[in-house]
Parts: sequence; C-alpha cells; structure tokens
Amino acid sequence: MKQNRRRDQSGTHQDRRPSIWKRIRPYLPLVIAAVLVLISLYVRYVTLAMTNSDMEAKILVWYAKLQRHGPLVGLGKDFYNYTPPYVYLLALATLTSSFMAPLTSVKIIALVFDVYAAFMVYKILRLQRPQGHLPILAAAVFFTGPTMLVNSAVWGQADSTYTAFLLTCLYFLLVDRPLLAVSFFSIALAFKPQGIFFVPLLVLMMLWGKIRWYHFPAVPIVYALCMLPAVALGRTWHEVFTAYTSQADSGKALTHNAATLYVFISKSAFSWLLWPAVVVAILIFLAWIYYTWRTAKVRDLPNVILLTLVCVTLVPFFLPNMRERYYYPADVVSLILAFVTPALWYFAILFQVLSMLSYSMFLWAAPPANLQAATIISFFTLMLLLYKQGSLAAGAGQAAAARGQLAK
Repeated sequence: MKQNRRRDQSGTHQDRRPSIWKRIRPYLPLVIAAVLVLISLYVRYVTLAMTNSDMEAKILVWYAKLQRHGPLVGLGKDFYNYTPPYVYLLALATLTSSFMAPLTSVKIIALVFDVYAAFMVYKILRLQRPQGHLPILAAAVFFTGPTMLVNSAVWGQADSTYTAFLLTCLYFLLVDRPLLAVSFFSIALAFKPQGIFFVPLLVLMMLWGKIRWYHFPAVPIVYALCMLPAVALGRTWHEVFTAYTSQADSGKALTHNAATLYVFISKSAFSWLLWPAVVVAILIFLAWIYYTWRTAKVRDLPNVILLTLVCVTLVPFFLPNMRERYYYPADVVSLILAFVTPALWYFAILFQVLSMLSYSMFLWAAPPANLQAATIISFFTLMLLLYKQGSLAAGAGQAAAARGQLAK
C-alpha cells in the first residue's frame, strides 16, 4: 500500500511539472532577439562597402576635407551645409583614418545611433511592460527592421541620429520630465530639421499641461549650445542658425521622392505653390492639434504613442520639399505601437512597405510607379490613423457619458 501511494504521489508530482515548452517560453523573446541581432550585424558587415552618390558627393568629401585640414580647423570652415553636430561626429571619425576606411567609419556613426535608438525603444516599451523580455525583442526588431538597415547599413544615412533624440524626448514626455523632453527635442532639431515633426505633439502636450510655456526657452538655448563649438572654431552664428534655409534652397522641388500628396503635382508648380502649401500645411497641423486637444480624453501610454505616430505621419505628408527618408520616425514609432497595442500591428508593415518603395527611387532607380504606389499607401495609412484616433475619442466620450448616467 505504501509503495502504491508513493507511486501515485510521484506520478502526480511528475504530472504537475511544467512542460519543456512552458519552461522555455518566457525566454523565447530573448532567443528571437539574439537571432535578429546576429542577422542585423551580418547584414551591416556585408554592406560596409556599399556606397552611393549621396555618400560620394557629400559625406566622404567632407570627411576628406576634415582630414586634410584637421578636425578642429575643418569644423571652422564653411564647406558643409549640415548643421555642425553631425559634422562633429564626422570630425571624430577622421581620427580612425589610420586603421579604418572612411566609408566604414561613417557607417559606424549610423550604427552607434541605431544602438541608441534601439535602447530608447526598449526604454519606452519597458514603461508598459516592467516585467518580461518583450521590450528587448522590440529593440531587436527595430535594429533589424528593413528600412532601418537600408537607411544606415546600405545608404549610410544617419536618420537614426535625430530620431534617437526624438525617442528620448518622447520617453521623457511619458515619464513627466518636460524640461528634459524639450531639451532632447532641441538636440534632435540641432542634428536635422526633421525634428520639427514633433512640434504639433509638443504644442498638444503644452495644451494638456504636460509642458509649461517656460520650458520652451530651452529650445534655442540647447540649440545654441550644440552650435557653440563650431562658432568658437570659426563659423558664424548666422551660418549655423540659417543652415536649414540653405538646405531647403538647394533642392527646389515639392517632393524629393517622398510619398506625399505632391507626387501628383507638376514639378513646375514649385515656384508659386511652395509657400501656399506651407501655409495650408500649418493650418492642417493647427486643426489637428485643436481637434486632438478637445477630443483626446484618454492620455495613457498606448494612446500617446498612437498620437505620436499620427503626428510624425501628418507633418511630412503635407509639408512640401520632403525627402524619401522622412518617414523614418514613423517607421520607428509604428513599430513601438505594434508592441504597445498588438491589434495595430499592421501600421508597422504599411510604413515599412511605403518607405522601401520610396527608398527604391534613389537607391535602385525604380520606376515612378513605385513612388505613386507609396503615396497611395501613405495616404491610406494616414486616413486609417486618423480614423483610429477618432474612434478612440468617440469611445472615450461614450464611456464618459455612461459613467455620467450611472452617477445620476
């Protein structure tokens, strides 16, 4: 009898042991993340030698001049039309010229900021999921995303620089650190003019009381601090504060392969349509800010991420003079949204498709049909985002009304 009882107890004990799948399942995101990172590093390695006309005519030329003059003297000259912060990094990269090819060192700059942006993806996801490994998986997915790899590894572009700072701004908004949020927004703006994509979001946050008016003077102060080393070395304040106007003047087109509504408008319209288009775009942004301020009652993390995605899609779609890479922040935020709100996973796919179609115009000389298809997708995606935002506002209104009826 005792032996039978022991057998029964041991059998019951064995039945209660978790299966192998249950034991390894919590670690599955880590395994997938590790595989994705290895794939990403391999792709980055095999594409190190890939170059393009942007790299040859601009970045590598600046690298050569910085190397010839020396980093400090070179930074004081006016041969580059970027703002100084990126050129600081390029100057540092020249210090590796004795043991590293220029193209490799330029791409390593992008790699460093890809890692930084991946870390911020992790930090934002960790706010919603304090436990578990899903934030690590999200960071790895970003690090291996098709447009992210093409942008930095193949193209050698550094859109992850300003995007990483925008993600830091978003993180500090989510944790109620407005001064730091505004400061990192200013750093993003100091690197690239695309930092303005966050302006409607910051205005909205001010209307919600998340940011106070006295935080905004940090924008010119931090921007000026970012420019100070170049000014100390010989550039003028006028040059560093008007760098973006010279960039805008260098490409006179309503769109530079960007999937925006101007794809279907004649290029000859640039001379008379540019400023009216800017005014109309600003009015649209103000209308969106007002509508969102009045209707968005739920302001938790998932909904702020959704509104951020609407913002970084709305601005490049309606502004003229945009380039094919300018949906990069939307590529990243849509990925974060997919992990925060899995039901909206398809936005990440849509942005990857439209961005790759846009990239194909420059990188692979694709036919105009690719850009037209990307524009149709971007319009459909923007309308779907606005619909989701409206549905969220309507649902919150109905819930508030129901609570009011119950209170009576």
